[in-house]
This record gives sequence, structure tokens and C-alpha cells, in this order.
Amino acid sequence: MDKPRLESLKKDLGYLMIILSFAFYGGLLLVPFASFSAEVKIILSSALVILGEASFWIAVLIMGRHMISQFRNLDWRSRIIRFVEKFRDRP
Repeated sequence: MDKPRLESLKKDLGYLMIILSFAFYGGLLLVPFASFSAEVKIILSSALVILGEASFWIAVLIMGRHMISQFRNLDWRSRIIRFVEKFRDRP
């Protein structure tokens, strides 16, 4: 496998792991509304937090510190505002 393709694959895998991290934390918000017993909810919440943290830090290891610093330094507020305005203008 050539080096540019391997780097692209690593980058894609890193982004996938970050998305999974957000998904695990998003799932954590749904746990209180589940119809499980309290013990199962506690175990599920703990598992989701551990999986979310683990997937984020694995992504950091895969992508490298430079890529993660770029990800954290993005101007998220302006990107979200542009995204919302784009859909608000639709009829």
C-alpha cells in the first residue's frame, strides 16, 4: 500500500473514531429515557462514557497531535451559524 493512501486511510479512520465518540456521548443523553432498571442504566452510562473517551483518544493516537489541534481550533460557532442560516433560507 502506498504512503498517501495509507495516510488517507488513517485520517478517515481517525475521523470515524471521533464521530463514534460523539455518538457514544449522544447515546448517553438517551439513557435516562430508556425503560431499563437503575442498575442497567448505571452500567450503560458508564460503558458509554468509557467508549466515548476511548474512541476519542484512539483517534488522537491515529491522527496525531497536529490534526487534533487543528480540529479543536476550528471556529465552530461560525460554522454552525452558517449551517443553520443555509437551511433557514430554504422555503
